[in-house]
Amino acid sequence: MKVFNTLGKINFVDTNNIFVGFDTGCQCCENADWFISNAIISTNIIEQARGNNNLEDYIFDKNFFKTIKNNNELEEGGVAIFRLVCNGKEDLYLHLFNCQNGYYSHGFEMTEMIEEKEKTIIEDYL
Repeated sequence: MKVFNTLGKINFVDTNNIFVGFDTGCQCCENADWFISNAIISTNIIEQARGNNNLEDYIFDKNFFKTIKNNNELEEGGVAIFRLVCNGKEDLYLHLFNCQNGYYSHGFEMTEMIEEKEKTIIEDYL
C-alpha cells in the first residue's frame, strides 16, 4: 500500500487498486486527521500518533468497515475504520476521524478501480 498526502488530501492505495481518500484540511472549529493502529481505537482518538507504519505489503479488507459516531470526545464528528491485512503480519486498522461541532463535516470514500472504471464501495462523512 502506498500513501499519498498532498496539501492535506490523504489517499491510501493498495495493489488491488482499492483506495481510501480523505481531506484533512481543517477550518476553525474542527480537527480532522488519521492514524493507523494494531487495534480498533474508540477513545482518546485525537491523542493517537500517526506512527510510521510500513504498509508496503498491506491491502484493504474491503469487507470490513466500522464507524463510531456520537462519541462525546469528537462532538458531532466520528471515526471511520478500515482493516488492512497482510499474509504473515498482524492486521492494522486505518482510522479517519473528525472532531467537529456539527458545522464542519469531512467526506471520505473507499473506491475500487476495475478496468479503468471506479466502483464506490463506501462513501460517507464524519
